[in-house]
Amino acid sequence: MIADPVVRRLEQQVEAFAAMGSSLYARVTMRLLGDYRARGVTYDFFTNAPERAGLSTPGVRLLGALHYLALSGEAPQLAAHLPSCGGDGDAEAIWESVQELLPEREARIGALFVQTPQTNEVARATVLLAGLCAVAGETQLPIRLFEIGASAGLNSRLDRYRYEGDGWSWGDAASTLVLRNRTRAGAPALIEKLPIAERAACDLHPLDVRSAQDRTRLLSFVWSDQAERFARLRAAFEVAQTVPLAVERADMFSWLIDRVAPKPGTATVVMHSVMTEHLSKDDRARLAAVIAGIGAAATADAPFATVTMEFGLESRLYETRVTLWPGAHSRLIARSDGHAQGIEWIV
Repeated sequence: MIADPVVRRLEQQVEAFAAMGSSLYARVTMRLLGDYRARGVTYDFFTNAPERAGLSTPGVRLLGALHYLALSGEAPQLAAHLPSCGGDGDAEAIWESVQELLPEREARIGALFVQTPQTNEVARATVLLAGLCAVAGETQLPIRLFEIGASAGLNSRLDRYRYEGDGWSWGDAASTLVLRNRTRAGAPALIEKLPIAERAACDLHPLDVRSAQDRTRLLSFVWSDQAERFARLRAAFEVAQTVPLAVERADMFSWLIDRVAPKPGTATVVMHSVMTEHLSKDDRARLAAVIAGIGAAATADAPFATVTMEFGLESRLYETRVTLWPGAHSRLIARSDGHAQGIEWIV
């Protein structure tokens, strides 16, 4: 008997929410899962539009859609119980509101559900910064930074944030965003100043931090009981206003081919984080081929690198890696969870 993909994915997301610090979302997703199995309103939501069942991360998508309604003022009965909206955090009351909203607002929730999740988690900037410092330190050249799957491009602005750890700090002490990631072992190897000479970014569905609607969209994918993440994201919005960057609406394959090539006197870097898990197997292979093609054109005075934070199948953690051309030499920088917490720095 073939397992129901919605059940399997909801089960995985219950575990992920619990492991990554959102007991509230774990409890609500358990109710969604039980209701789906009992063929309740959650089951109806997926079977009324079968294409929904084939989409990744159904729990993240559904809770993100509901959270958007609460944040935007469209669902006050739900907002009354979500901590991010000043609510009481009552999981059972949240579930009661969801049971009412799913059938009543199915078209609106469904339209939000099918949109690509936007999880521009700025805490990932800490491990990405270490990767970029490794490239700049090894090449002794300024960076040309190209981010793919960039969402609103917040991590493309990572050199404007402040970073603080046990016995170390980096960046502008006056920055509105201060990142203090939880660490399991070690410390990052950072250079004093990261020279970024150029920055560009693309996404199939880019968001603009100047738009109130897009800011709400980004906030909706922050788990409602994680106040620290909300504070980080809102602080990143402030920084973004001072660092103009238009995230281009583009297919990353054609964008990379058209826009990215090694340039003498600079280190050209393609960066992405928690992106490849949303690609098909064929698209992952296609991306690797495009990257290898760019790398083949690199020279000693025009190096090329990738800085990535993606899921490691063997470690079952998110691995930040740097690969540098000529030579395609790869180096592991850190392991962490998907929000760049519990970091193990690799010396």
